[in-house]
Amino acid sequence: MEDYGFEYSDEEPEEQDVDIENQYYNSKGLVETDPEGALSGFDEVVRMEPEKAEW
Repeated sequence: MEDYGFEYSDEEPEEQDVDIENQYYNSKGLVETDPEGALSGFDEVVRMEPEKAEW
């Protein structure tokens, strides 16, 4: 089979959106108790975003 440069993903876009949203809310929940952990979590949210959105 010929490779056309398209990479298949096991995750559907909706599942990826849910993962990003969960990571965001988990990080938000850490802001008061673990600011460093929250910051790491927010960094992960940015890394997970396929397209950089406007905040």
